[in-house]
Amino acid sequence: MEVYAARQPIFDRNMNTYGYELLYRRSSNNYYEGNDDQQATAELINNAFLVIQLNDLTGGTKAFINFSEELLVNEIPLLLPKDSIVVEILERVKPTADVIRACRNLKNNGYMLALDDFVFDETYEPLLGIADLIKVEYPAVKPDKQRQMISSYKSKYPLRFLAEKIETREQFQTALDAGYDLFQGYFFSKPVIVKGKEIGGLHASILQIVNELSKDEPNYQPIAEIIERDLGLSYKLLKIANSVAYGSRKQIYSIKQALVRFGIEEIKKWMYLLLLQEKQNADNQELVKTSLIRGKLMELLAIELGMKQKHFEFFLTGMFASIDVLLRRPMAQIVQELPFTGEVRDALLGQDNVFRQVLDAALDLEAADWERLDNRPLMKALHKETVMKLYIQSLKWVMEMHH
Repeated sequence: MEVYAARQPIFDRNMNTYGYELLYRRSSNNYYEGNDDQQATAELINNAFLVIQLNDLTGGTKAFINFSEELLVNEIPLLLPKDSIVVEILERVKPTADVIRACRNLKNNGYMLALDDFVFDETYEPLLGIADLIKVEYPAVKPDKQRQMISSYKSKYPLRFLAEKIETREQFQTALDAGYDLFQGYFFSKPVIVKGKEIGGLHASILQIVNELSKDEPNYQPIAEIIERDLGLSYKLLKIANSVAYGSRKQIYSIKQALVRFGIEEIKKWMYLLLLQEKQNADNQELVKTSLIRGKLMELLAIELGMKQKHFEFFLTGMFASIDVLLRRPMAQIVQELPFTGEVRDALLGQDNVFRQVLDAALDLEAADWERLDNRPLMKALHKETVMKLYIQSLKWVMEMHH
């Protein structure tokens, strides 16, 4: 049975990643597709803990998982490690005596509980003394009412509040002011255009290397000479080259040795990563990781689709699809300042070509918009199970890079 898992990050007030909500959907020919919360969660648990491995999805942070009334009453969450999950109680679950008893048992066993899509309704009062987190669909409730209710409930119970569906920086700021502790949504990956922010602060050495790499026949020697003149770059390159992720057995001491170990294609990826990180805001580390996952996924999809000769261009397209958010400048300006090919530039500007089609599919997967992904013409040439495996492979690749 095919199951598709994706993740949406959850941040604290300092924009540190607190955890991920795991998202799911069954394949189109599955009998349970639609409203069966119990079957969907069972499939997700099977995949996340037995097939994919939870740590590959969460990087060691908390996994938020939805549970139906029947799963709660049958104490299914007790099968899972208490330090790794947050038990989300679906909004459709009524606070019956059995549910309250099950939740209290979970709490006594050290599990964290969250009330999902909570509405400020007195009927849920019995669960408020048990829950750790309250998730509120932010756009659905007036800000004044949220501020009042958060203040009121926090004075009675040791609760934290999570604002869902935050899509703009303005909403994030308002939610902060209202007293929310955690935040979830795609505001950090939405295009944000702010006039007048220049790219001039980018590291000169990295730009020089990017220019060398954009030549028809890149040469290790001039690249090594540029890096050797930069203490920070030398440190980063040698550290990465000697890491376990690159299977290092023999210690590498020279920059040129490190470059040879990487190979030109891998150097390109690292330089573009450093180019991104050089300009990231303190609150956008998760977006850089997401960009890397997207780039790697697009590269793997390109290879799967028989376009291996252009795999790096696909990687680049995915990695830079959110550069306008990081720099807070229009994409049209940014693409003129970096050595992109015409096809990559067009895709980043939203024009339809094969790069854009693969990018759109990757974005659908990130957002867990399975219906839209299923309807992409591109999916006719791909098995859904293969796409999901490539996504998990991309997640693992990024995890290795950041360890």
